[in-house]
Amino acid sequence: MLARLMISAALVSTGCSFTSDEVSSDGPVAIQGQVVDFQTGAQVTATDLTISGLVPAPKVDLSGSSFTLEGVLQNSVFEVLAVAPAHRSTASQVVVTTSKIDGVKVPVVSETFVTALATAFGATPSTTKGIVLLHLVDAAGKPRAGVAAASFTIAGTNGPHFLDANMMPSATATMSSSSGWVVFFDVPPGLAGVSQGLSAAVTIAMPASPIAGGVVTIVEGTVSDGAPVLPSHVSFAAQIVPIFKARGCVACHSGNGPGKDLGGLTLEGGSTYKELVLEKPNTRVNVSMPEASLVLTMPSREDPPDAHPNVTFTGPRDPDYLKLLVWIREGALQN
Repeated sequence: MLARLMISAALVSTGCSFTSDEVSSDGPVAIQGQVVDFQTGAQVTATDLTISGLVPAPKVDLSGSSFTLEGVLQNSVFEVLAVAPAHRSTASQVVVTTSKIDGVKVPVVSETFVTALATAFGATPSTTKGIVLLHLVDAAGKPRAGVAAASFTIAGTNGPHFLDANMMPSATATMSSSSGWVVFFDVPPGLAGVSQGLSAAVTIAMPASPIAGGVVTIVEGTVSDGAPVLPSHVSFAAQIVPIFKARGCVACHSGNGPGKDLGGLTLEGGSTYKELVLEKPNTRVNVSMPEASLVLTMPSREDPPDAHPNVTFTGPRDPDYLKLLVWIREGALQN
């Protein structure tokens, strides 16, 4: 279990991260927060708050702009869809590691702002496609300026378009400003992610994000310099085994955890390699088709979702996902 809780989300115009006191429990946690306007940060009275990506879904208590989520699985990624008058239904992503958290800000984008964006960028928002507001940040969560439009796209969309330093549309901009905000229109329903060419000057790690027609999705993309670099010579003992403890897999699939024998998988003691590789050959770990390995697909976002109760890996550029993928490609050795 991680020593401290971190919950991060592409939630408000400046981005948010939160920490809480150390805890010893691996059970479900509680989250408290407010629904706020994306531009101003002012609290907004919401009429509905829907959670997706968790099975079972947590209990939602909504009163005005304030909400409490009870029973959120630790080490989870999930989406919050907020609905409020005079605002477009808005989805944002939350990442939880351990413990409970207060002060989460869930945004809703006003219809006035959607209209301003569409007018400036010559777009016609569709009820059958979505809008993505992507916040480009560095490893410390600070807005990243200077990311060129030629470096990335979301397939099949109208974009990228950029907001200026004051978070207003800049129709002539060809790269991100000091606000780090990017807009895509006409995003097809399903899972969306950033596409980049091999010659891109930066790498953008954007979580796989579910898109729905007529909904604004707010998501954070972490930018690092240079093209993507895969790990190599991955050690099972030194690099793979620690993933299962740090990401909550051991706590869930052992002892009295909720998934102590889910799918016949038990992760405890010295049996991890046997359970993953030997017990069900080419299933949990598939050396012939590494990307099809259940150890990668089950904890990841899929459309339609699989039977795994939560999402652990935010996308195929999650550092732990990549370690597991390369370890399998290198033969899934007990090294």
